[in-house]
Amino acid sequence: MACMNLSGIAALLALVGIPASVLIARWQMRTTLKQAELAHRTALEAAEASRRSTLELAEANHRNALEAARDNVEAERMRWEVEARRAAYSLFQSTLSRFRRALFSANFDSDEVRRAFDEMHDGIHEVDEVGPREVAAIAGTIFGRCRGLLMEVSFHRLPSLEERIEAWQTEVKPLRTELDEAIQGVITGPWHHREISD
Repeated sequence: MACMNLSGIAALLALVGIPASVLIARWQMRTTLKQAELAHRTALEAAEASRRSTLELAEANHRNALEAARDNVEAERMRWEVEARRAAYSLFQSTLSRFRRALFSANFDSDEVRRAFDEMHDGIHEVDEVGPREVAAIAGTIFGRCRGLLMEVSFHRLPSLEERIEAWQTEVKPLRTELDEAIQGVITGPWHHREISD
C-alpha cells in the first residue's frame, strides 16, 4: 500500500499541477498580451508622431516653395518693369533728340519739326504707361514746352537758329537734365539693389 500511496500522491500532485500549469500559462499569456498591446500602442503613437512631423515638414516645404515662387515672380515682374521703363525712356529721349536736331537744323524745315514732335507725342504716352509719376510729369512738362516751341516756330516767332537755340536752352534743357536724373533714379532704384542682392 505504501507503493500505491506514493503513486497516488504522485497522481494527486500531477492533478494539482495541471491547474497550476494552466494558471501559470494563462498568467504568462495575459502578460504577453499586455506587452503586445503596449508595444502596439507605442508603435501607433510613434507612427502618429512621425505622420505629424512629416506633414509639418511637407507643409513647411510647400510654404517655402510658394514663397520662393512668389519671390521669383516678383523679381521677374521687376525686371520686366525696368526693361519696359528703359525702352519707353529711350524712345522718348530719342524723339526728343530728333525734335532738337530738327529745331537746330541749318536747313530748317518746320514740317520736319512737326514730324519729330508727332513722334515725341507717341513717346510721351509710353512714358505715361510705365511711370512712375515723377518721370511722367517731367516728360509731360518737356512735351508741353516743346509744343510751345513748335507753335512759336509755326508762327515764325523764332526765325533764327540763335533764337531757337536760346529758347531750347531756357525752356527745355534744364528739364531734360532733371529728366535724366529722375530716370537714373528710377532705373537704379530699390528693385535694382534687390536684384543685385538676390
